[in-house]
Amino acid sequence: MTPQSPNPCQVGSLRVCLNGASGRMGERIDRACQASGGRLTVVARNSLEAPLSDVTGLAFDVVIDFSNDSGARRAIELALGARCALLTATTGLSDATHLLLKNASASIPLLIAPNTSLGIAVMRHLVFEAARFLDSSFDVSIREVHHTKKRDQPSGTAISLAESVSHGRGSPFKIEQIHSIREGDVVGDHAIAFTSAGETLTIAHHARDRDLFALGAIQLAFWISKQRPGRYGLDDWFAELKETKR
Repeated sequence: MTPQSPNPCQVGSLRVCLNGASGRMGERIDRACQASGGRLTVVARNSLEAPLSDVTGLAFDVVIDFSNDSGARRAIELALGARCALLTATTGLSDATHLLLKNASASIPLLIAPNTSLGIAVMRHLVFEAARFLDSSFDVSIREVHHTKKRDQPSGTAISLAESVSHGRGSPFKIEQIHSIREGDVVGDHAIAFTSAGETLTIAHHARDRDLFALGAIQLAFWISKQRPGRYGLDDWFAELKETKR
């Protein structure tokens, strides 16, 4: 989609419906909103166990969703009911839920962000450029490590990096080639290596604290709330951010 807002920076105030509020990321986003000095107000906290009617009818500007497949469906229903923007960072979604998201984007601004870190947005750009310039003499490998409670393998971020490789090379990168590891309480490590007979280029990102995802989600929530109805990705936001740095 073509972004509408001329500036991706945070402006004004925002009323937030937090879907998955009792989850690990939901609690961090809630705290970040409370510390925002009034720029963000959580007007609805929707836990996945609570009836949807508990938040139906409330007015908000954006739904932020960190949940699971069924939770994402609730988030879609909430955003459509409020006619507001939806930011979903939920990964491991079913084909049926992806179809619901596609249909919803005809009516509301929708941002799908499997990772809300600025560093990952930059990494995707670097991976695309590397894939574009390094020919088939370079083999590509992707490795991702997460905590043992993360259910989806490979991670949504690793899949998005594979998509960046595919777009850069003009040929598909097989998801089966991604090496996934689940150990300890690792927040999230992603590395992609381009290896030829004589050299290796490695692009890596290491998340040390989950608060970075909460702060990124807030930036993205401000941005998507200003867009026209349609489907957006992290690259749309990043492309606009790059323009402000020229």
